[in-house]
Amino acid sequence: MRGNDTRGPAAARQQEENRYRALVEVTSDWIWEVDPKGRYTFSNRAVADILGYAPEEVLGRTPFDFMPPAEAVRLAEVFSTIAAAKKPFSGLENINLHRSGRQVVLETSGVPVFAEKGEFRGFRGIDRDVTARKKFEEDLRKARDGLEKKVKKTTLEIEAKQTILQQEINIRKQIQAELAQSENQFRSLVETLNEGFGIVDAEGRLAYVNGKFLEMLGYARSEVLWKKIGDFMDKRNLRLHKKQLVMRRKGIETPYEIQFVTKDRRSITTIVSPRATFDANSRFQGSFAVITDISTMKITEKALRRREQQLREKTLRLQEMNTALEVLLRKREQDKTIIQKRILVNLKRLVAPHLDALAGTRLSERQRFLVDILKSNLSEVISPFSERLTSVQIDLTRSELEVANLIRLGKSTSQVAAALNISYKTAETHRWRIRKKLGLTHKKANLMSYLSRLQDHP
Repeated sequence: MRGNDTRGPAAARQQEENRYRALVEVTSDWIWEVDPKGRYTFSNRAVADILGYAPEEVLGRTPFDFMPPAEAVRLAEVFSTIAAAKKPFSGLENINLHRSGRQVVLETSGVPVFAEKGEFRGFRGIDRDVTARKKFEEDLRKARDGLEKKVKKTTLEIEAKQTILQQEINIRKQIQAELAQSENQFRSLVETLNEGFGIVDAEGRLAYVNGKFLEMLGYARSEVLWKKIGDFMDKRNLRLHKKQLVMRRKGIETPYEIQFVTKDRRSITTIVSPRATFDANSRFQGSFAVITDISTMKITEKALRRREQQLREKTLRLQEMNTALEVLLRKREQDKTIIQKRILVNLKRLVAPHLDALAGTRLSERQRFLVDILKSNLSEVISPFSERLTSVQIDLTRSELEVANLIRLGKSTSQVAAALNISYKTAETHRWRIRKKLGLTHKKANLMSYLSRLQDHP
């Protein structure tokens, strides 16, 4: 397309300037310029999204003003070395504070800027928010949703700024002196991107690609330039690309997923965020796009889906085991009930008659008293009194249950003490504690009568 351009050098420079300004204002990365003292002299609007500050709020301030104190000290030492060398740098990670107070991790790259006579003017560079990347491993399940939201957000931002961008381009036509440098500025910026970037003409031929995109495909620049981008796709993705080219001609710029074939015949999955370009007469001139490699994310998503299926199968097996255990527990309770019933029947048949026979013999008063207690206790084992009493007050001790049983049978404190071989004072203490636990401390209710009602009523 360039060989057919007859509009002259000024028009060509204007077009290159437009491309540069379009990239600067629509990219989600923070593009900036600083003077030799490190003070911001230019910032695009992306700083508002990244740190929460308007561009005019950062001008005149240094990067260290937006960092935690310890980080500012660390970065000041690192940047002093970079500034002294006056050389390009890239991938410099640093922690900044968002206006809201949260921490934001940025990846900074830049190139030195010199005047025509070689005078050092500062640095021009790009900051990328890599906070999400730092959390990538723990956010794998949410990575795809986050990426889609980011793409949608970027698309909305581009659409919202389209009108403003066109107005700014018209206003800045008078800046003719800077047009000669615009292409070099454009190239130096996109070459620092960590994502692929390419420009195609109206026929879909690659007019420019950055180093990252060449790295993704595995080709040298000479093997790619002015080749049709469809030459690096299989048939299925070529059909998708042709449909997208038709949409670009109509000005439709929705991000989409597509696969490229690398030089070593591998397939890589990417998300392409395109932007169409038109001349002053609204004629389609081509498009440029940021290309993000999501192949690793696709592999991770597949592994996650496989793991989720394994977990579902394991959960199903656990549910089946739980059902089997519930059946076994119910059977255990049934067996326990049967055994209890058998024990009660044996006590009635084998023990109670002998106690009755013993009571009919000649016994001393002490012996008869003890036999009566045995018969009463056996009756309690067979009857539900103790169970009812413990269900009413589950914190009665074993000794208190024995005392309560004797009181219900009408035994005095002296008789209780003699039967249990304890002191009179201890028996009185047990009686007081039983009344307290049954809530009778401040009532005139008779303890024997109260315990008898527990025997008679469930």
